[in-house]
Amino acid sequence: MNLEQMIEKRVSIRVWEEANKPVEKEKIEKILDAARRAPSWGNVQPWRFIVIQDKEKIAKLGELSGDQDAVTNSGAVIVCCGVAGDFSKKLQRAALKSVMDVQGFDWTVDFLDNAVMESPMFAPYLKGKEIMESKAGEQVMIAISFMTFEAVNQGLGSCWVGATDCVGVGEYLGIPKEWFVHDLLPIGYPGEDPAPRPRKALEDIVAWETA
Repeated sequence: MNLEQMIEKRVSIRVWEEANKPVEKEKIEKILDAARRAPSWGNVQPWRFIVIQDKEKIAKLGELSGDQDAVTNSGAVIVCCGVAGDFSKKLQRAALKSVMDVQGFDWTVDFLDNAVMESPMFAPYLKGKEIMESKAGEQVMIAISFMTFEAVNQGLGSCWVGATDCVGVGEYLGIPKEWFVHDLLPIGYPGEDPAPRPRKALEDIVAWETA
């Protein structure tokens, strides 16, 4: 299946072939690897993922998500978390330096330290925790998008769930205090084949530059 086909086929699945039908570990790992390869600003990669396969724990996540069947009956739930601290000066610099070393940026260390890392445009830590969390969340969402496409490629469905008690989920799972829960991604074998949702026409969402 090529990328265009994956994009066309991806829809939110809320009905599963069988309640809590297990998903093979190999397929879950393929989905997670797609997330790992997602674009990340400065190669910071401020995402963390917790895979939940236990039925009782999945049921609790469903309860914390307003008893949504898409969560409760899924084969597995990927809890998608962000780490604002990955945008600290030290960690962001290390991430950028790793890219410099591999891709041969024509930056000098002096430019990295005194231009890039001291610019509010490029260094979120200079704007504070709220902006760092916002940027981390942005990156997590990119990774989730990649996972939804790979789920299709693996013959699975997914449902991006943002309507959940993020704090409650984090407390229930005992996640590290440096992490925050952003979304849930229940996955499984589809029990429905819904038609794609209507989308706005390109002319309604795109503006082209004019002379």
